[in-house]
Amino acid sequence: MPLNDHDHEDPHEHEELHEHGHVGNAHVGHGHGPFPKVEISRRVTRLLAVLLTPLVIGTLVGLLVLWPRTPDAEANGLIAPGANRGELITATVVDKDIAPCDLAREEAGDDCLKMTVKLTEGPRKGERVDYLTSLVTAGGPLEIGANIVVERIEPTGYPAFYTFYDFQREKPILLLLGIFIAFTVLIGRLRGLRALLALIVSLVILTVFTLPAIINGSQPLIVALVSASAIMLVALYVSHGWNPRTTSAVIGTLTSLVITGVLAVVFTNAAQLSGLLDDDTSYLRASLDGVDLRGILLAGTIIGALGVLDDVTVTQASAVWELHLADPTLSARQLYTRALRIGQDHISSVVNTLLLAYAGASLPLLLLFSQSGERWTTIATGELVATEIVRNLVGSVGLMCSVPITTVLTSLVVARDRP
Repeated sequence: MPLNDHDHEDPHEHEELHEHGHVGNAHVGHGHGPFPKVEISRRVTRLLAVLLTPLVIGTLVGLLVLWPRTPDAEANGLIAPGANRGELITATVVDKDIAPCDLAREEAGDDCLKMTVKLTEGPRKGERVDYLTSLVTAGGPLEIGANIVVERIEPTGYPAFYTFYDFQREKPILLLLGIFIAFTVLIGRLRGLRALLALIVSLVILTVFTLPAIINGSQPLIVALVSASAIMLVALYVSHGWNPRTTSAVIGTLTSLVITGVLAVVFTNAAQLSGLLDDDTSYLRASLDGVDLRGILLAGTIIGALGVLDDVTVTQASAVWELHLADPTLSARQLYTRALRIGQDHISSVVNTLLLAYAGASLPLLLLFSQSGERWTTIATGELVATEIVRNLVGSVGLMCSVPITTVLTSLVVARDRP
């Protein structure tokens, strides 16, 4: 009868494992105590280092080369000098009344809503100003006491005027953010804190490097690949620790990102997608001279895919390690086969999630197309919908490729280690 794995366990080693809660850079758990120590062979460590080093060096070089030297788009010639840009100011509605839409001529036009607001910030704090807005769009929620944001526009050679910009939403958003942080820490504990730190790093990279680099005229696709690589390296290692399973997930994620990028370029060009989708992109093209809208579309596809890829690759790497710890005698083929079944279940749910997420976010648009009487084939091949179809399908293919890539890589790594 075979001996149990714990029959020759060193009691001192048992204490050390119990004290640190992890072995061989991999977290373990067992109903009868920790698993035997799993050593990572030098050959495996060197292999992972060889695969990881070019990625790290390439990311650092990309950051240095593409780092925005001059964050002012106007100084780079991307925005016309002297372009009128409004100033956003918080304000509170103090009065409203019906007034002619053209105040200069009492008899002209329809009636509008004249809003009187009190500015609550800036050098004009406390000043009361008036502006006109449509009865249809502003008659309901803009009540006296509402906290809003107004835009002060001062055209060259003309007096300044104010318009309604948006509602103030800081308080509910900050409250929701606090609830999110509290649940992350209470449920995730230390891992939750590390995940929050990774989230902060991701936001910093996007705001400090990605957006300024694109505004300064760098190629959006290259910027997105460098940004995604930097986010992946920092976020995954901060969230999951410096260990072979994370390294396997990193390499699997990068490989899948490259596949996603290639597919995005090929099918964006094949479908002749311009990236000009809505009023926002139209305004962007008008305000940033020479901006590459198609490149921004590709960049968005890369960064959007990263958010799902790292979830799948980490799950697959962890599944392989846990299977190995449960039965260290499993071969690489057996590990791959069993972990792949877990990945197949994950993929089936994630792909459906991507579809439902798009459908939910674009429900008003889909309703508008549905009642138009057009054929679904015509709707689906229109640029607005076709762009989302290409983006989702490309991301899904990259996502599906990440499962076997990460699984086979991790299986080959862990199968070389024995207790």
